[in-house]
Amino acid sequence: MKNLLFAVIALFMFQVQGQGYMVVSEAETEDIPVFSTVMNHWMGAVKKTMEMDNARMRVFRQMGTRKLHMLQWFDSLSEMATHMETQEARRDKIMENVQANPMPDGTWDQFTASTTFNESAVWKYRPDLSTTPETFSPLSQEERDKITYRRVQYMKVEVGQDGAFEEWRKKSNELDKKLGISFHVAVFESVFGTNGANYIVILLDTSRFDYHKNWQERMEKRGASEEWNNMANSGNNMGKWTVVKEENWNQISDLTF
Repeated sequence: MKNLLFAVIALFMFQVQGQGYMVVSEAETEDIPVFSTVMNHWMGAVKKTMEMDNARMRVFRQMGTRKLHMLQWFDSLSEMATHMETQEARRDKIMENVQANPMPDGTWDQFTASTTFNESAVWKYRPDLSTTPETFSPLSQEERDKITYRRVQYMKVEVGQDGAFEEWRKKSNELDKKLGISFHVAVFESVFGTNGANYIVILLDTSRFDYHKNWQERMEKRGASEEWNNMANSGNNMGKWTVVKEENWNQISDLTF
């Protein structure tokens, strides 16, 4: 149990800041309340031991499933490795702090029986392909906290087409800006552990309902634009990439560390 937690909880968040790498770990649980109890207890001990005010972690639930996605940001891959090594080196002290504030009897057993940790993946943030540097970063923390929904698209790009895909993303963002379309999009490039997806595109909004409403408004503006239609209908290799998986995530506010 200890090894499982140290192996997985070292990797987790999502908040658009200056960090360049996002680690996403996936878990599946049949008991959200128990999972939340253990995570809050565990992360409290980790933050105390490592003297961290902000662990830069957010947890999201995939809508319609029992899956949880735990995200954490790092400035670099070396920072990520150092973080994991330091946490591993302080394993005994973390466990001391966990045991100093015992959870109700049976909580650990319920947690292990109801929760399975799956794969982890590392993604590199691409601000040059995103709109978030100028749309999300200026927001106050209160405004950011209201943006709890994520529309997540995993993109598969054929060999040799990365350049075309990236140019298309840049042109799309430029044309949207010209049309007065402003929304939060963060694009990431695969580093490893991503199951065949080359990129992940995350759209941020306040709710799934607002996402669909705003999407409709965007498409109406695009549809009325001759320039957008010319770009969409031109030979720009759009057939060389596809959305291989699409998910809807909601942030669990009680699991913010």
